Amino acid sequence: MEKSVKTNGIFRTDTKALVGSVMVGILFLIVMQVTGRIDAILDPTLLLFNGTCWAFFTGLIVLMYKQPAGIIAGLIEAVIAMVTSYTPIAFFFLFANTIASIAYSLVANKLSMEKSSHHFLAQLACTTTGNFCVFVGLVTVVHLPWQIALFSSALTSIVGTLGAGILTKSVYHSLKKSSLI
Repeated sequence: MEKSVKTNGIFRTDTKALVGSVMVGILFLIVMQVTGRIDAILDPTLLLFNGTCWAFFTGLIVLMYKQPAGIIAGLIEAVIAMVTSYTPIAFFFLFANTIASIAYSLVANKLSMEKSSHHFLAQLACTTTGNFCVFVGLVTVVHLPWQIALFSSALTSIVGTLGAGILTKSVYHSLKKSSLI
């Protein structure tokens, strides 16, 4: 007999959610390391592939496991980024991943997440808050002029919202349809 998982709004603290967040968090960090290198080759100031994958995994983990799973997976990714010296602004990923995950949760908690517009709105909250933290890092650590940092963060937010919105809706609904979540 299958036991139902009790959730309270944006929180889910059962063992499956916590272990799942660590497991998906490991996949998340591997994909982030690979897409970050691809972006570094193409244009180091625009994290288009990396930003889209980050937003996708942030959204998917929140939809699958809620909080604190989204925060746990995001912190795993941020700590590994700092340990591997992935980028000089990796410290700001601690804030970006945490705040963006919470923002996604708050929006997803208010919507049914059955429509594309719901996924785009949740991703917009996620990418805007996360890329604001990246913007601060680009200005304070990399010393980019604020206009360039703003352009980079805004473009990454737009591309991430669109790309991850489409991916998250597709994967989330496929997982629900197959009864995996």
